[in-house]
Amino acid sequence: MRYYDKITPDGTRDLLFAECEQRSQVTKALKDLFVSQGYRRVMTPALEFYDVFGKAAKYLPKETMYKLTDSKGRLLVLCPDCTVPVARLTATRLKGMPLPLRLYYNHNIYRGFPERKSKSVEINQVGIELIGGSSWRSDLEVVELAARSLDKISGGKYRLELCHIGYFKAIMGSLDTDEETKEEIRLLIEQKNYASLTDILGKAQENKAARALRKLPGLFGGEEVFEKAYELFDENGAKESLDYLKEIYEYLCRLGLSDKVIIDLGLVNLAEYYTGIIFRGYFDGVGEQVLSGGRYDTLLGQFGENQGSIGFGINVDLASQMVKTEPEKVPEILVFAKDIQAIPNSVHYRKALEKQGKTVENSVFDTLEETLSYARKKGILKVHLVGEEIMEYELGKGTDADEDN
Repeated sequence: MRYYDKITPDGTRDLLFAECEQRSQVTKALKDLFVSQGYRRVMTPALEFYDVFGKAAKYLPKETMYKLTDSKGRLLVLCPDCTVPVARLTATRLKGMPLPLRLYYNHNIYRGFPERKSKSVEINQVGIELIGGSSWRSDLEVVELAARSLDKISGGKYRLELCHIGYFKAIMGSLDTDEETKEEIRLLIEQKNYASLTDILGKAQENKAARALRKLPGLFGGEEVFEKAYELFDENGAKESLDYLKEIYEYLCRLGLSDKVIIDLGLVNLAEYYTGIIFRGYFDGVGEQVLSGGRYDTLLGQFGENQGSIGFGINVDLASQMVKTEPEKVPEILVFAKDIQAIPNSVHYRKALEKQGKTVENSVFDTLEETLSYARKKGILKVHLVGEEIMEYELGKGTDADEDN
């Protein structure tokens, strides 16, 4: 029989000292930024009823959820998404509060990826939701805050890809084919798989929509993308979506973000979930997307509250790769109580040193010799012995202790 008592499950890992510090720095920086913009923190359980996500099956496949039952036999899941529980919370506990609501969270999510065992199934995420705002002002606020978040962590080494899902939906609405084929087309566009996309569209009726879909994965870049997109397809609401996207893009350029924002009309992930602006954030040197977000005006309706909403989430583990940590600080002083009677004085002495800004560690060894040996191994250069008086020992690396009277 094989035992798994010394390893972690596939897709999970332990975090050690520097990684913990990097994660703490990222979450603190983002929380401070969000609070400064009027966002307030909410927390939802790690365990949710499966029914909370039942209507989200199109964009949160049930096969990726970790399921269990409670003592009453009810089906639960480890939270696979942060936005859906926040929507539940908003429609219940926060119902009737003045809108818009500005909320932020820091939460672990859990998703299984059977086909990719190396992929993390436990992801720490920080994000915001602006609920109850449907105007371009709301979109601009959140997209600009996403850019500021990326900038704060990366020091300017990022890019933000921007799209409007309405353009894609307008084209697909003009394509005469079944829903299964449309979903296959969407996946191929998302993957920028030109060859397979050409094959599948070759089986569809040749029209303006099919020609536009062939070109869609290549529609990315700067302002020049809009001219190409208008020429390709401007029917069935496509022009209005492009007009809106262009307006947001121009505002971002006025904010000095023209070299950071990229238009990508092939950004068609979660098309059933998003209803307007979509955006993704990347850091230089990090292949995976670090930030994802967009407008989702129909989600709260699943919980009986129809409110326009937009938000984004940041993968803290990926973002932490951009943070440089200082070398681990070794305590300046190791304090050793000579005997049990000296322990109260030792505690007071450590507190006094801490007030002076010193980094102090307490020795739990029984003898001075063990304490000195530990200090040398740890690289602590000073040992203070507390008895009737304080004895200070200066340790040179690899040398014997010299008593300083």
